[in-house]
Amino acid sequence: MEKDNRNNKTSHRRRGQIWRFRFPHEIVNDAGMGVLEKRALLAAWASDVHAVESFPTLRHLPGTPYPVTVSSILEALGQLDRASRPLMQAVKPWRDGAGREADASFKDAA
Repeated sequence: MEKDNRNNKTSHRRRGQIWRFRFPHEIVNDAGMGVLEKRALLAAWASDVHAVESFPTLRHLPGTPYPVTVSSILEALGQLDRASRPLMQAVKPWRDGAGREADASFKDAA
């Protein structure tokens, strides 16, 4: 039995992006989307809302031809993070709670 995802379907239809992707890595490789949009789509795909009943390691996003593994979605998110890390560090330097730039050991831990 499929879960009722009307609100999620509506938001994805509005975006019109997710329907053309069959695999999570295709989102990462799409040159027409920004990092934040890619992250949002992958996070939506990984959501428990899209879990396949009786197969919790699979996610089936409405409009995609078949389910994919959660691990493939998480790997795509990791790939996106690794690719965007230099960009994100250039845009927003790491700072501690007091507004001071954090030392290198803190950057490596994050």
